[in-house]
Amino acid sequence: MSEEVLKSPQVAEEVVSNKPKKKKRPLPVRIIGWVLYGIFGAFFVLVISANISGEIHKSENHGQSIRFGYGSFIVITNSMEPDIGVNDAIITHKDNLHGLYERYQKDKIIDITFANIRNNADNFTPDNPNYTKNYLVIENRVMTHRLMELHYFPDVEYGNGQFIFVTSGINDEGHASKKNQHQKFTEKEYLGTVCVVNPVLGKMFQFIVSPIGLLILLLVPAMYLIITSTIDIFRVMKKSEQENAEAAAMAGSGERLASMSNDEKERLKKELLEEMKNKRKEQMKNEHKD
Repeated sequence: MSEEVLKSPQVAEEVVSNKPKKKKRPLPVRIIGWVLYGIFGAFFVLVISANISGEIHKSENHGQSIRFGYGSFIVITNSMEPDIGVNDAIITHKDNLHGLYERYQKDKIIDITFANIRNNADNFTPDNPNYTKNYLVIENRVMTHRLMELHYFPDVEYGNGQFIFVTSGINDEGHASKKNQHQKFTEKEYLGTVCVVNPVLGKMFQFIVSPIGLLILLLVPAMYLIITSTIDIFRVMKKSEQENAEAAAMAGSGERLASMSNDEKERLKKELLEEMKNKRKEQMKNEHKD
């Protein structure tokens, strides 16, 4: 056994214990980690797939991103107040129109999101004479209004006016009142049925796209990088200080060893080896308990 063992307790431990393997984390902790990684991976795949789906089907939805049948929009007018306010977020789903027609026949309240463009329903005459005038057509505008009439023509090919919708705003006051807001369109312009209305999501979106919101979005990751980088720098500095202290201690030990007799060195060697063995036995006992 070389006297260098006395200068480095780490080397002595390796000789005695052959450097034990790194202790594994407890099984519950590993399971939690697997679950979190799985959730994150599944969410990532879902988001990517949804965006791809939205891009692929944009041409079928008048330039709108409808992902797996779902779309999200922010309301910019008050034509649907008080039920849907300005800046509210809405989520729509492209329901099966046959099922939607059954709901309409049961007098359910249904709000429809659609592309307000000129279409092959322009010459259609609604049942209610109140909906035969004051049609508002704004090209390339997505709108959400309440369904007033839904007509089904089974003999007409789907896409050519098999379903004809008549919608209207519900606001009783102002320029955007229901008396001035009627639309007629077919299944080709239909984008979805409103299934969620959420003012909080709308305000969050408005904040995010505002200058202050964009600034915060930029600052948060920047602050994270600054903080983590600072922590890493301090860790490196602390580690360097510890290494310098250990080097100084080892140098001092070497000087003390040089002044010892051979018998003293041999006795100190045996004491260190015995200490390393006891530590190793204690470590193995603790691992067996775990």
